Amino acid sequence: MARMVRKQIVISPEQDRLLEERAAVLGVSQSALVRRAIDRQIEETDREYRMKLCEQFVQGALTSKASSGGQKWTREEIHERGTDRH
Repeated sequence: MARMVRKQIVISPEQDRLLEERAAVLGVSQSALVRRAIDRQIEETDREYRMKLCEQFVQGALTSKASSGGQKWTREEIHERGTDRH
């Protein structure tokens, strides 16, 4: 297993109770359940995340092009550069 990084989080008493209960029934650590939840959330928000990255890239490209004399770029170039960042 890869090296782990320690994080400190704050959860509600109800979340703590449910986490403890689920971990005991499933026979896994509470940390393992939290990692699973993070993995699921990352998968569920992947499309939104990629869209935001593209928006930021395009905004940056538009800003830099406007300040550098308005050089032209193609849609294909933007797409290629956007996918290179992943």
